Amino acid sequence: MSDEAIGLCVVSDAKKNRLDKFLASELKFLSRTKIQNLISEGLVRVNGIPEIHENYFLKKRDEIFLTQHETNVDQSLNPDENVKFSILYEDEDLLVIDKPAGVVVHPGAGNFSGTLVNGLLFYCGESLSSGSENSRPGIVHRIDKDTSGILVIAKNDFAHQKLAQQFAEHSIRRKYVCFCYGILQPERGRIETLISRDKSNRLRMAISKSGGKNAITIYNTLKKFGKFVSKVECELKTGRTHQIRVHLSHLGHSLIGDKLYKFKNYALPSEIRDFVTNFPRQALHAFFLEFRHPRTEEILSFTSEIPADMRELEERLQT
Repeated sequence: MSDEAIGLCVVSDAKKNRLDKFLASELKFLSRTKIQNLISEGLVRVNGIPEIHENYFLKKRDEIFLTQHETNVDQSLNPDENVKFSILYEDEDLLVIDKPAGVVVHPGAGNFSGTLVNGLLFYCGESLSSGSENSRPGIVHRIDKDTSGILVIAKNDFAHQKLAQQFAEHSIRRKYVCFCYGILQPERGRIETLISRDKSNRLRMAISKSGGKNAITIYNTLKKFGKFVSKVECELKTGRTHQIRVHLSHLGHSLIGDKLYKFKNYALPSEIRDFVTNFPRQALHAFFLEFRHPRTEEILSFTSEIPADMRELEERLQT
């Protein structure tokens, strides 16, 4: 990866806007941590002068140049772990992969091995973008550990920036299929709320009346199994953490297998009760992804069959 310069000009009065916050709002493909590191390394120039203080307050007509250079992958990551995933598409700029349930996307607290990132390093070597952080090479977006389905991976920083911009603009199409308790009324519709971190449980997200981020989900019931379970397609118009799980639970229709957002127990028929209530993960699969290729601008669309465990769940529900 070669050095890449990004130029920005402050066009409005930004006296109350710190340099790091301004860059984080304008360059959504970079994490605040990475921006602060670039500033401290002298790689951010304001009006031609390296600015090493992240709390510099910007002025109108300030010119900012940020240089991204090749970032070394976190040396604590093990590149020899052959974590399995299916490849749906690959070229010099990107990978489209089908992640199995049970695989964490990138290292974090309690998960330093066996992640998708470890598998990507094994497969791609150094042919990955530097990511939003050193521990996340190639990662443009995420799905939960126990959610299966499609992800796009950036193999260079050019592709990463272009893809991240599409996610920020909400122009990428993402659809999921899930199995939830009960019958949604109406059977198709739009859910729009604010979502923020749950103050009583930091592992959870929650619907909030103010202070959260706007979240929009379009849902459509595909199939009903008696009055007990629905197979539902959800399209994300935004991409908030746990968005589908939070939205459906908020409506009283938590996902089968979701232990974090379990709403209540439904009176399931005895012949399926044990299998459904013991389903080992949230029954959620990212089955459709569509985006513009970062270099050619061609629209690319990908689909993924629901995995074997969710197929078995559907078969049991039909009996």
